Amino acid sequence: MSTPSPQRDNAPVAVVRNLSFAYPAGTVALRGLSLAIQAREVVGIIGPSGCGKSTLLRIISGLLPAGTGTVEVRPAAGGEPHPALSMLFQEDTLVPWMKVASNAGLYFKFNNGHSRQEVRKRIDELLTMVGLREFRNAYPSQLSGGMRRRAALVAAVAPHPQLLLLDEPFSALDEPTRVGIHRDMLTLIKTLEITCCLVTHDLAEAITLCDRILVLSARPGRLIRSVEVGLGPDRDLREIRSTPGFLSLYAELWNLLEQLTHEVPQGPIADRGPRP
Repeated sequence: MSTPSPQRDNAPVAVVRNLSFAYPAGTVALRGLSLAIQAREVVGIIGPSGCGKSTLLRIISGLLPAGTGTVEVRPAAGGEPHPALSMLFQEDTLVPWMKVASNAGLYFKFNNGHSRQEVRKRIDELLTMVGLREFRNAYPSQLSGGMRRRAALVAAVAPHPQLLLLDEPFSALDEPTRVGIHRDMLTLIKTLEITCCLVTHDLAEAITLCDRILVLSARPGRLIRSVEVGLGPDRDLREIRSTPGFLSLYAELWNLLEQLTHEVPQGPIADRGPRP
């Protein structure tokens, strides 16, 4: 069951307790998974293919039921209304017949409480931060892939969510474009003080963006390690990749994932008890 938790000082933004999930066909995606995401933290989730990383994000977001266990997302603080969470998918979700500024402000079309002038000012500020201010009246088809990803990122953070869920949103981009968007993303979430949870298969992306990396086992996914990145909040996203700390952590995670990849995924939950 996914429920809001009361807001407390220093309380985690999201807490997952003893979560298990099986798909209708019987495949067990997650089993006994527990984790917590702290305020203003960027948490990465990695693991072998099929270990339930994207399933976990969809459960936290409410797009999938929790099965057994609990998922709690802390409501946003008082003052102007903010959503508890927002999610950015790998797929292109921009509305093709709407201009960039309208896509970026789509949340506000369905949620009152802000004047048109306030929304325009906020969207223009965010578009300026990612270099898209002059394209506010362009359509998605007129943008490059990297520009569309930036526009989608602005749309995700514009409501100032308590928690931003990122499901491999930059995987289709070339490396230079991806690193540029990484910089824009960190600028946005630091400015807005947004907590993030990133699912990625790219170890370099996880290390450069995240404060902490959670490693899941082969299916059914369970948390086997939490790794503090420890490379500092003001890291240079290009230079950091040649530092001993980065290279050491990359090798550690690579070796761990290689071991996990050779684990045999377990079968349907029906083989081991009742389905959640």
